Amino acid sequence: MDEAAAGDLCRMLALGRVRCWVVGGWGVDALLGRCTRPHKDLDVLLAFTEHADAWRLLHERGYRLIYRWEENVDVPGAFFDETGQPTAYVLQDGSGRLVDVHVLDDRPDDPTPLWSTDRVFIAGGLDAIGTIGGLMVRCMSARMQLVAHADYELPIEHQADVALLEQLLDGG
Repeated sequence: MDEAAAGDLCRMLALGRVRCWVVGGWGVDALLGRCTRPHKDLDVLLAFTEHADAWRLLHERGYRLIYRWEENVDVPGAFFDETGQPTAYVLQDGSGRLVDVHVLDDRPDDPTPLWSTDRVFIAGGLDAIGTIGGLMVRCMSARMQLVAHADYELPIEHQADVALLEQLLDGG
């Protein structure tokens, strides 16, 4: 997922009044304000109350569900299939671009993952702002990104992301 495509998707969601927080590799790069490496996908958190709108917008762009993560917890929902509304999944378009989605219960002051996880959001964890291709985007904070990258075997590119996050927090 290149910078133009990532920015375009974030812009489309914002114009559709869908709150989206960029996380993962693009989340790190957004916090830094520059692209540091190639990205296979765009990782986003979506607000549950706007999830149906996001699903519609992404499907209008040609994205289709290709995978439900093992941490997925289906929530009954009329606009999804008989399995229910997924909360942790991957969409792909006809060009092979991927969007990795996780859905949050977006109660004020208490964002709660709707997927199965032991991660707890820290205060201010979703208050960061970054840029992708000059577009301002909501992001997971550097501290929360470090929490999200803890306690599992990190691929080499994620190790580099962690090092960049640590530099960012150290003021470098």
